[in-house]
Amino acid sequence: MVGFEHNNLERVIPEKASCPNQAMNRISMHIKRVIADQAGFSLVELIAVIVILSVLAAIALPMYIDLDENARERAIDAGISELNGREGLAWSNIKLTPTGWQDDTTFFDGYDKNLGEDYYWSVGDPTTGGGEIKFGISGTPITLTRTPSTTSHPGRWKK
Repeated sequence: MVGFEHNNLERVIPEKASCPNQAMNRISMHIKRVIADQAGFSLVELIAVIVILSVLAAIALPMYIDLDENARERAIDAGISELNGREGLAWSNIKLTPTGWQDDTTFFDGYDKNLGEDYYWSVGDPTTGGGEIKFGISGTPITLTRTPSTTSHPGRWKK
């Protein structure tokens, strides 16, 4: 207990103290006794805790910083998978039509390459050969390549 309560003070100072100095001495002695009875942390214990927290911070902080960039890379990977899925589906649908597959440029213009509001294609992209895309406004642009589609297989997107 850091301080002392009013009840404790009444025990230390009798109602009719013989002189004010005597009352002050008793209060002073009581405060010293309360402070002396308190157990605290030693300097070694405090330093040990600081060292442990420093090590944990040194390990966790780089992981936390890399977490954002890792998430952006995984989002780009998901976008590539989405593009490949769309391309495969569109290619299959065209193969089932009476006209069938004609050429890669006509096929490429026939399906949506917009992956959503968080994905940003560079100006003029995507093209039949690929393009540059980034996830998030502050993301690093990633160059994607696209192999053209043929009569036997759809085109493929990759990093």
